[in-house]
Amino acid sequence: MFRLPAVPLATKSWWFRSPLVVLLGLVLLAGSPQLAHADDPEDWLAAIAESPLDDPIAVTSTLKGGVVEGAVHARLPYSFALVASELEALSAWCEITFLHINIKSCVYRDGPGAAAALLKLYVGRARYEEPEYAESVELLRRSAQMDDDWLLIELEADRGPYGTRDYSIVVHVVPHDTGILVKLEYSLRFGVIARLAARVYLATGGRDRVGFTVVGYDNGEAQYIGGLEGMIERNVMRFYLALQAWLDIRDRPAEEQLLARLERWFDLTDEYSRQLRELDRETYLDQKQREYANQQRLQDAPPPRRRILPLD
Repeated sequence: MFRLPAVPLATKSWWFRSPLVVLLGLVLLAGSPQLAHADDPEDWLAAIAESPLDDPIAVTSTLKGGVVEGAVHARLPYSFALVASELEALSAWCEITFLHINIKSCVYRDGPGAAAALLKLYVGRARYEEPEYAESVELLRRSAQMDDDWLLIELEADRGPYGTRDYSIVVHVVPHDTGILVKLEYSLRFGVIARLAARVYLATGGRDRVGFTVVGYDNGEAQYIGGLEGMIERNVMRFYLALQAWLDIRDRPAEEQLLARLERWFDLTDEYSRQLRELDRETYLDQKQREYANQQRLQDAPPPRRRILPLD
């Protein structure tokens, strides 16, 4: 399934406006290809059944040394054949990932061969930001495989800014009696600088932020996981809900789809306001429409010309 970088909340402090902290969040949403076949759909259904969430969604995360991993398992009422054929297109993933509050733009390049299929994500603060001032990560599509009863997409980047490496996004979809089962896996290895940024963020602005895993109860009230795991869970959920919003709206007329997708994503995330609320609805809708115009400008721009130097 699909995985992407986690992005921390921007604050008024210079540190939290820093692209390093924003980028740290983004890169924490990546997935490990070797995990894609580690279990089967029966395990996915078991995870969903045990989830504390009201919707058929389960969110998990692990932290082992310098590697952060996570996953979302979910059930959706859509035709596998239709969904699988549409999700093979790189353009669909730009439309999906763009809904995330910290993705300022996404552009894609598609063509024959793995090296020609690329997604470039521009990652910034929660507030409006032009892509030229955002950090970027380029993900190559290493694999896009489909059969009658499964879809597997793998996006990878060997390296990212600030010593981060081994990004991957794995999207796995299978048919189910009620529609489809989706799994989004992610993992990332980060270096000293990124680890330092995480420590500072989690000790200050991110101290009270939580994810979705219940770690205990206090007077009958659920206590949720925090730290890096909480940050990953928040952001993988944002990306999963972007996928759901895109699927929910894909049959609308073309001229209505952008606004409808944005409205649907905001409504879905606001059901988990404790974890996911960062902007009010009007601000989100306004700035994302401005950012979409920037995305279209980047996508439509001709590739840079290669300069030919004289031989003497």
